[in-house]
Amino acid sequence: MYTNSFKYFRKIFTCFTVLIALFCIVAPTDLIAHESPSVYDVVTNIRARLSNTFPLEEVNKLSVEQIAGQLTAEERDVLGSGHIRFEVNVPVRVYVLIDHDFTKKIPLEPFWIDDRAFSKTAYTVYCGLDKYVAYSKEFSAGVIGLGVNSLSGAHHHYLVALEPINSSDTVVLLNVYPAYQTVGKLEVGEDAFTDTEPDAITAVSSELKGLTLLRVDPWRHRDARLTSIYSETKYPATEKPDQIVLTWSDDPRTSQTIQWRTATIAKAGVVAYMKKEKTDKMDMAAATVLKADTRELYTPRVLNEQRINRHTATLTGLTPGTEYIFSVGEKEDNLGDIAGTFTTAPDTVQPFSFIYMGDPQVGFEQWGKLVQRAERERPDAAFCIIAGDLVNRGADRNDWDDFFFNADTYFTRRPIIPVLGNHEYHLSNGTLLYNDLFTLLKNGPDTVPPQHAYSFEYSNALFIVLDSNKEPAVQTAWLDETLGNSDATWKFVSFHHPIYSSSPRRDNPVHRAEWLPVFDKHHVDMVLQGHDHAYLRTWPMKNNKQVESPAEGTLYVVSVSGTKMYDMGAFDYAAAAFADTSTYQAIDIQINGNRLVYKAHDGNGNCVDEIIIEK
Repeated sequence: MYTNSFKYFRKIFTCFTVLIALFCIVAPTDLIAHESPSVYDVVTNIRARLSNTFPLEEVNKLSVEQIAGQLTAEERDVLGSGHIRFEVNVPVRVYVLIDHDFTKKIPLEPFWIDDRAFSKTAYTVYCGLDKYVAYSKEFSAGVIGLGVNSLSGAHHHYLVALEPINSSDTVVLLNVYPAYQTVGKLEVGEDAFTDTEPDAITAVSSELKGLTLLRVDPWRHRDARLTSIYSETKYPATEKPDQIVLTWSDDPRTSQTIQWRTATIAKAGVVAYMKKEKTDKMDMAAATVLKADTRELYTPRVLNEQRINRHTATLTGLTPGTEYIFSVGEKEDNLGDIAGTFTTAPDTVQPFSFIYMGDPQVGFEQWGKLVQRAERERPDAAFCIIAGDLVNRGADRNDWDDFFFNADTYFTRRPIIPVLGNHEYHLSNGTLLYNDLFTLLKNGPDTVPPQHAYSFEYSNALFIVLDSNKEPAVQTAWLDETLGNSDATWKFVSFHHPIYSSSPRRDNPVHRAEWLPVFDKHHVDMVLQGHDHAYLRTWPMKNNKQVESPAEGTLYVVSVSGTKMYDMGAFDYAAAAFADTSTYQAIDIQINGNRLVYKAHDGNGNCVDEIIIEK
């Protein structure tokens, strides 16, 4: 039974091949092979050299001009050509349109515009009120490399447009790096960048209209930031454990992983645990004590605390469907206070509930209030899925410290099921800080890194987490096999980039084309997503069309739990949609009648959307 009424659905589908035909052909190759060091390696080495040359407090005060004077010729070359690369089939005139605010300063940023003899033109482009000024240079057919946006990390990322030198030629781009950049035309109303909003082009000089536009990633504007590179965390660690978080890295029925942090003065970690039974007090004589794996986490850009210790313990051999209490500390003799509780998954079919949220990302104080309301209203929730962009800057530990501080003790009582968003994809010391902070299941496909995609079963439901930042096709076979091997009554999939967007200028046709047929084949019940910073729930969908009931199709949801909001588009596939509202979603799996009750709640506790599915 489906409690909502229906209206006829008009098929809409973005034809990706038409875009290619109209604009250009982009090969799927990830990068153009080259022997020079990466921008990341060069920036890391420069930061280390600056830190060893100047007191840390002085490094933050260095000007762009001072830093540029410290660069070697090789470093200038890599930073001036290794940020974006592509190959063209014909001679072209490349226009780099830089933020007008850069032109007000000397020396000019990006510095390589002058180094490589780009010529300033009178041509401009506007995105809203933001003005971009065009610099041009001619290139022969072949590989072209462009440099970093700036050394300061300031202002908007530049735009890239290409014009064939011979008007009869058609520009074809091959081997674009990074591969997720998209191609379009430089025209009013077109998206200026990939993967952001709002970014529509509002004005273009007539001489530039219709040129090939390479939509770059605007969030890479700080890739080579070398000024004010050090931040301070508002929540430094102490000897006392904090950021205590439950995750699953093994069978949820018989295991529980516990993670926490301390200052480095606490050299080790232990956890004591026992069945709760009739007491809320830890009986150390009856408790089991387990030594944690303790690792130092080095985050050199956190000026007031570069090193902390992260402690991880995975409890195994637990009794299914049982509540436990636990304590954590440095040594067994300083345990005793209860740090949290958890309940193992049942080994029989039992009713249960869970929470799902879209992006927190920013506004953690308000997000924390939403989390606390979710706990007050739904203390029975077994776990919480967050569909990516947990923080705004995945490489900045102070962002994560804000996230954990405002979550308070929520994740000491129910596991977090995190999903990788694009904002987690910022490198810290060459790795994703996300992987240092969470210990997760590693049963995903070997085509993506461990912990990026995984699955687990809880009662009569299957849950699958995918990494939509990676190429969808490399996860499809595993997705198909995992769904096909499960006889779960309910099937849920979560990833970041939506199959059906809520944004008027966003779409993910590659993900839709690759994964939607698999969802249809195995009748996934709900797909839980984020990224678009609004709320949308689709009608039941199958084969990219509305169907009569959830018994025939899949419901796709987009939500946001933080304070950063985007515009809402008008889509026929939307059964419920609204903007500017942070929500959490409570999903109840009821055994009697095989009912799924889904409710979305705003920050005041109001139910803003509801649906019931019966099987």
